[in-house]
Amino acid sequence: MASSLRLCPGGMAKCARPNITFTQPFAYSLQSRAFSETSQRWAYRSQNFNPRSPSMPSMKARQKDALANQRPNDLGLLPGTFVRPLWRDLPSIFSQPRDRLHMEWITIKSFFQNYISLWQYCKEQETEVGIKARRQRAQLLYKDMYTAFARGDTSGLKRLCCDGLAKDLIGQIDRRPKGMTVTWKLTKWLRQPSTFFRGVRVVSDRATSLPNLPKSGIRQIVLRVTSRQVMAKSTAGLASTAVTEASAKEKSCMEYLVIQELRWSGESSWRVWGFAKPTDLQTALNDPAFAPGLSMLDRMKAMQGQ
Repeated sequence: MASSLRLCPGGMAKCARPNITFTQPFAYSLQSRAFSETSQRWAYRSQNFNPRSPSMPSMKARQKDALANQRPNDLGLLPGTFVRPLWRDLPSIFSQPRDRLHMEWITIKSFFQNYISLWQYCKEQETEVGIKARRQRAQLLYKDMYTAFARGDTSGLKRLCCDGLAKDLIGQIDRRPKGMTVTWKLTKWLRQPSTFFRGVRVVSDRATSLPNLPKSGIRQIVLRVTSRQVMAKSTAGLASTAVTEASAKEKSCMEYLVIQELRWSGESSWRVWGFAKPTDLQTALNDPAFAPGLSMLDRMKAMQGQ
């Protein structure tokens, strides 16, 4: 016991330390490196450091964007679109009962035909019908279009409208007198019986696939829009910036807005196609899509020959 506790000669301070062998990880961590060597290496790295340039779109992506800009988006109103007139504009049931029944028959037939074709189209294109979103989408496009028109935002009109409507609105902007400022404001939606007290009512919703083009088609929705809006025009004086002439008109409007979804190879976007007119009695009697006494085959041949 005493021998095991015996101190080495010279005291505890001079006692020999046991030999300790470090494993490789500890030995690597105990290696020292001169500060000058480290700083020189970091300086070399900083001198040869080149930040990565932002990635550029691939050739395929650029060709896809160019093709999208070249695609036509104004194919006209779909043939056979029936826009029901207001009740007061329909033929009288007492003086023109036959014509009135014909208009009512077209209304019922168009409703079921459009409903069936729309569901078939959405099934083929693997997209949702979006019944509840139609009115909200139309209201948003309607306000954005008129706001961009008042501001003279040509790029916004090209993005929101089809080519034909955009060209027409941009032409009106170019013809404005120099110094004229236009402001537009939607006061409220007029909730009338003609729109089921909502301000916006869907009159027609039609869709069809484009032949020989997979996952491509066109869908058009006609909506009756009633609103109260204000359009103000002001012209600045030549000698000063003060407004010398101003006019503001508040009026109630009823319009038949047409919004369109054009789908190309699975990609789609909603735009304002333009405005439509109610289908009158002469069109209902003479148009092959509505004329009485024609079979389906005769209608198709007549519509293709137009």
